Amino acid sequence: MRLPNVFNSMNTVLKQVQIDEMLQMNTESERHGLILTEEDAKDIIEARDHTLLSLGRIELDIELTKKLILAFCTSPFISQEDYVSTLKELQETFYYLKNETEDEMGDDELLTIIEDCFNSSEGSLELLQGRELDKFVGDYKNNKNKVNFILEEEDE
Repeated sequence: MRLPNVFNSMNTVLKQVQIDEMLQMNTESERHGLILTEEDAKDIIEARDHTLLSLGRIELDIELTKKLILAFCTSPFISQEDYVSTLKELQETFYYLKNETEDEMGDDELLTIIEDCFNSSEGSLELLQGRELDKFVGDYKNNKNKVNFILEEEDE
């Protein structure tokens, strides 16, 4: 068997495992009227892979996606009609923020911030990705610069 064929077959098996893991999340989300189909799961994974590639990130599992499902399936601002598109946007938002905070914040802390901003913007992804998170990133970088400045002064 040629090496590319081995990798392709491994990738196919991994994708199916990830799809199955996401579908298991329906046990919790179904209580809130939100259900993913196998096609939905594939779509979310493809969007995740595209986002990771475009942001230069690597993730070997879908734990973050599963955490997003658990965190947001209870939101009163998500309906079945926009469930998949919202999850895809939230994944992209999360990984963008991981880059902007230079991976210095834990996943759970960042998820809590995104969830709070999402709910305070009443589920508006435009407000979340614009005003709310721009403010957060600006505050984060400003505070980080202040800390670095203070540390540099102490070294002198």
